[in-house]
Amino acid sequence: MSKPKFYQSELKEIKGNVLDHVYPQHKGENQMTVKERMGSEEGNCPDCPDNRWIIFAEEHAFVQEGGKPYISCMGCGYVTHL
Repeated sequence: MSKPKFYQSELKEIKGNVLDHVYPQHKGENQMTVKERMGSEEGNCPDCPDNRWIIFAEEHAFVQEGGKPYISCMGCGYVTHL
């Protein structure tokens, strides 16, 4: 059996429209807004008052299986997609 592999990710703030970042193929098109997707312009988590989110890497199992960009709340770990 092979030894485990570990990968470190870095938190880097996304500037501008996050939907343009995660869906670059639709940039400039009439795409959904954060308010439409998350219910408010602030993008608050439905399970806690936080609005800071981690975008999972394309290699993450959620993204691979779901086929969408997935995010996790930094306050409580709630997971959803953009």
